[in-house]
Amino acid sequence: MGEYMSIFTGVFLAFLYVMIVRKFMDVFLPERSNNIVRYVVWAIYFTFSAASNLTNIVKPLALITSNIIFIFILAILDRKASIKAASFFSLIVCAVWMLVEVGAVAVVERYGIDFVKSRDSVCFVSLLIMLLLVVILNKSWKGSKYCNIPIKYFIMILSIPIISIFLTNRIFLIATRHIEYNNFAVISSAFLLMINYVIFEVYTWMSRDAELKSLNKLYGQQLELCSRQAAEQEQLYMEIRRTRHDMKSHLASLLGMVESGEKDEAVKYIQQLLADGLGKSGEEISKSGNIVVDSLVNYKYSIAKKEGIAFEVSVFVPSVLPFKSEHLVIILGNLLENAFDACMKVQPKGRFIRLDMSFEKNMLKIGIKNSCIYENRRDRYGKFFSTKHDAEHHGIGLASVEQAVKGYEGEVIIDDKGNQFNVDVIMYGKEESDNV
Repeated sequence: MGEYMSIFTGVFLAFLYVMIVRKFMDVFLPERSNNIVRYVVWAIYFTFSAASNLTNIVKPLALITSNIIFIFILAILDRKASIKAASFFSLIVCAVWMLVEVGAVAVVERYGIDFVKSRDSVCFVSLLIMLLLVVILNKSWKGSKYCNIPIKYFIMILSIPIISIFLTNRIFLIATRHIEYNNFAVISSAFLLMINYVIFEVYTWMSRDAELKSLNKLYGQQLELCSRQAAEQEQLYMEIRRTRHDMKSHLASLLGMVESGEKDEAVKYIQQLLADGLGKSGEEISKSGNIVVDSLVNYKYSIAKKEGIAFEVSVFVPSVLPFKSEHLVIILGNLLENAFDACMKVQPKGRFIRLDMSFEKNMLKIGIKNSCIYENRRDRYGKFFSTKHDAEHHGIGLASVEQAVKGYEGEVIIDDKGNQFNVDVIMYGKEESDNV
């Protein structure tokens, strides 16, 4: 029974070890390759890890070197990493794992467990610590493609590996003093490790779900933008058709006035026609030619007129910008939405928004100033939070604006003056962007 349990433990630990390495790759090297050879290398790596757990043939130095080589090769084959990136990643992961194992030895010795006689306890604890570390990195690493899940769920998920480390130590402490509980210690620790791995997968799923919700919000904004643009184009088309239909009668009336010498009446008639044509089309305050910018600004301007908000605009951008349309929607749309929400809390006479937008030397500058009431808009860490009643489900927020801006090596500068809120955005264009 003990021999079978040792085999199970060695294989199970090798499986967890390989899966944790893959999770670290997901955090730091998210791009995957279609190279089929990677599956063979992963299988060889798993077999090597299991064999090293079951036997003492591989010396420590050779084991560390082999792990570095395997991870280096997998980073290139599985994640399309460069030689420099693969070298750095493999060395860092193995170095951190060694430090974690040293820490695990200190932890088990703290509870009176002889790590020489109970090597499995060190392995279990080190795996739990690495799981905990990869969860934290997946949450905080800026290269992660997933959105932040609510902090309360993250704390709950984070507490599970911490509790498991404590339980694993207590279990092996009991097994050290009572040999008959050795099998129980191995099985229960393996069960705890499996629970932690499943919890990590749940966390990944929750992150992807949060990302999908944000994307759905973004797509909704883009659809609304396209719908408004289509409605404006349809209105313009119908106006042109009506004008063409009435052109014959208008020209006939003008001809009669000219022939009868009523030049003043003809001039007034022409002026009236021009006034009617302009009056029936939506007023445009932004006429840059950029569909995304003009649609967003003109739509917000129409709302500002209805709500009694003094909306001043200065937009000097080309019809095509080196930024993706969805990113412009996120940045400009959310900043304007936040400005309008803040203005609506102010007395009607004090409502104002000022938008300055310019593009020069491949650099886009966006400046928004708006009136607001004096209220606390920062948390205890100094970060701005939403003051809306439905803050959790309302919009993408400043965090997504900052994330989109960072993609263009830009920055967001916020100046809260109490009764006036200023936001300045600076972004640098990328040639591969596809703004239309």
